[in-house]
Amino acid sequence: MRDGTETKERIERAALRLFSRKGVAETSIRDIVKEAKVSHGGVYNHFPSKEELAWSLFSRSWSEMGAELRRRARENQSLRQQLRAMTRYVFELYEKDPDLVRFVFFSRHEHLRRVSAKMPNPYSVFKLVIVEAMARGEIPRENAEALTAMVAGMLIQLIDTKGMGRIRQSLMDLSDLAADRCWRVIMA
Repeated sequence: MRDGTETKERIERAALRLFSRKGVAETSIRDIVKEAKVSHGGVYNHFPSKEELAWSLFSRSWSEMGAELRRRARENQSLRQQLRAMTRYVFELYEKDPDLVRFVFFSRHEHLRRVSAKMPNPYSVFKLVIVEAMARGEIPRENAEALTAMVAGMLIQLIDTKGMGRIRQSLMDLSDLAADRCWRVIMA
């Protein structure tokens, strides 16, 4: 007996492709049905609405990214090493699944109000490693929120620019450069 897992996965992959390329607001259920090659009922059997489908994809991906970033940060001792490992992870994920990363970062403003403080997320992990580095005396005590916003902004802008096709080379080729520039911003 089929449990619907394959259909749900097809719906999610189709929605990711469409959401990352057109945006959530510009994507209709009809578009998802056509892309996933399922019926309208197939979509509604798994998700009550397009918005809940988008939230489900976002919240799961946001949490998974946050958990993996934390894991990678813990594998390194210095902030500079952590920034390199974390940047490498985000850019590796982009190379592996650009639709997922574009969707998460392009649509985050639509979903952040629903993110709970307990949910692992990329932004909080970047802030945590910066705060921990300050506590160790590795970097000067500054406004951690502002530094986190600057670091996240640099990485998100690279993802946006790559997504628009204005950066041709692999983000992995820029990973260490990006992390080092983030480090310089923190140390400036």
